[in-house]
Amino acid sequence: MDYKRNRRYFESISWKGAIISIIIGLILLSAYAPLGVIILISAGAYLYFKIKGRPTDGEIDAIIQKQADIALEKGYDKLGVDPDEVNLIDPIVIHGPMFQRIRLPYLTKKGKDEYVRSSNHEIMVFFFSEQQVYFYNYSFSIIDDEINEGTDEYFYRDVVSVSTSSTTTTYTDSRTKKEETFSLEVFKLTTSGATSMTCAIQDSNSVQNQIRGMKNLLREKKSA
Repeated sequence: MDYKRNRRYFESISWKGAIISIIIGLILLSAYAPLGVIILISAGAYLYFKIKGRPTDGEIDAIIQKQADIALEKGYDKLGVDPDEVNLIDPIVIHGPMFQRIRLPYLTKKGKDEYVRSSNHEIMVFFFSEQQVYFYNYSFSIIDDEINEGTDEYFYRDVVSVSTSSTTTTYTDSRTKKEETFSLEVFKLTTSGATSMTCAIQDSNSVQNQIRGMKNLLREKKSA
């Protein structure tokens, strides 16, 4: 993963400072050309390296989706299960932005599509056997080399509820440094041991049917 390039997505560009430098450079061209040229080159180089290779919203989403695909395969390995053992229904992958540290500070930005992205992301993968639901959790940064992983498994009778809800989340935009709020869908699974797992949902429409299928399976298992 190109952490340096991904970081550019969240960083601000000092357009005001660059424009002022260009104006000063143009003024100095007539008074002292060498200095004017140096200032213009410096301003141009700043803008070039800030803009060149700056990821788009879609590219960041593609990077995250690739990690979600990888998490599905890693889940089998971390849990030590074979795909044929946990194929009662298709695995469910839920993922969304994470607004808390893994270890280092994270960055946030509202894209051109008005969707808020974080440099930290969380993925939950659920696998289903005849008796149990297996869980793999994967949190990672796209701007630093840091990850957290965890696994667990529960008997169906121990799963108390599966739900989704809308919540309002506060974040600080890394470019403007302003605190803003936005609405976010959240998935939650609660067990009889008072354990709960939550994860933001990046695209609720894409997993709505899968979550519904998971609820139906749990109802069937509990009533059997």
